[in-house]
Amino acid sequence: MYRVTTPTHVFALPIDTSECAEIQVTYKQGSVILLKHYQDGTLPSGMTLDGNNVRVRLTQEETKQFDSKQTAVAQVRVLTTANDALASSKFSIAIKDVLNEDILE
Repeated sequence: MYRVTTPTHVFALPIDTSECAEIQVTYKQGSVILLKHYQDGTLPSGMTLDGNNVRVRLTQEETKQFDSKQTAVAQVRVLTTANDALASSKFSIAIKDVLNEDILE
């Protein structure tokens, strides 16, 4: 993932997202934690649900927080409507730098 860009990450769940009461997608790198949390039918900015897929589109400001000298990790956690709590494996994300860090408008 390039810093100061707007990447979209797609996480495929083994169940339909309509069976989820909550969905958390967490990105972590050192002390930087970025959380996208769906709950009670309310989607956070940048998150969309489509069948089994959770799509997260990060902003330039969000990706600017990450350091190109370290790998970030992402993980998905869900609480189903049947009250089962599930977690994915951790996904490693290589962070790449850009030559200019200005936010494009």
